Amino acid sequence: MAARPAFRRAPYRFRVRKNVTFAAAAALAVALLALLLIAIDVRVALLGHLYADAASAPAAPITLVLGAEVYPDGRPSPALESRLDVAIDLLRSGKTNVLLMSGGNGSVEIDAMRAYVVAREVPPEVVVADAAGDRTMSSCQNARAKFPGLRMLIVSQADHVARATFTCRRLGIDAEGVAAPEFTGDRLIVYWIRERFALVLAWLEAR
Repeated sequence: MAARPAFRRAPYRFRVRKNVTFAAAAALAVALLALLLIAIDVRVALLGHLYADAASAPAAPITLVLGAEVYPDGRPSPALESRLDVAIDLLRSGKTNVLLMSGGNGSVEIDAMRAYVVAREVPPEVVVADAAGDRTMSSCQNARAKFPGLRMLIVSQADHVARATFTCRRLGIDAEGVAAPEFTGDRLIVYWIRERFALVLAWLEAR
């Protein structure tokens, strides 16, 4: 009767590589699950507080417009233009009285935002500047300090406005989010990925 071949264990390096791969896959799965659960928690908390455009938004005395990229020549990027256009619509429709422009990078963003709306016949006296809004959390904290106890609309693209509205509401602001048209072009993927991780940070900070 022929002898049965001896069992040979897989090489040590192969077993280590397999274990590392399994651990990495498990960690990725946990991270994705955490992202999903946080996103669900935020969306549940925001039920009834997010609006698709200026036409469907409620009224509030203050509208917080969050800054975005400004080109070297002083022009707002398309994403920022979209936010400002929504803010102008809210003002013209009588749904808001004051536009609070919040951005970082010194006064670069704020100056560009103010110039854009004033060029479109927005009275300068209804534009309030917050040049210290280098983060969404800072913008919400500064808005609360400038206009304590007042209801606010917040304008940005959908993912960002959800994060900002969640943050402001956790800080005690009676805030409603109004979405501006989404990013387009090759930076959309970068923006989408960034927002996933920024939401986790906002969720942790809010607690």
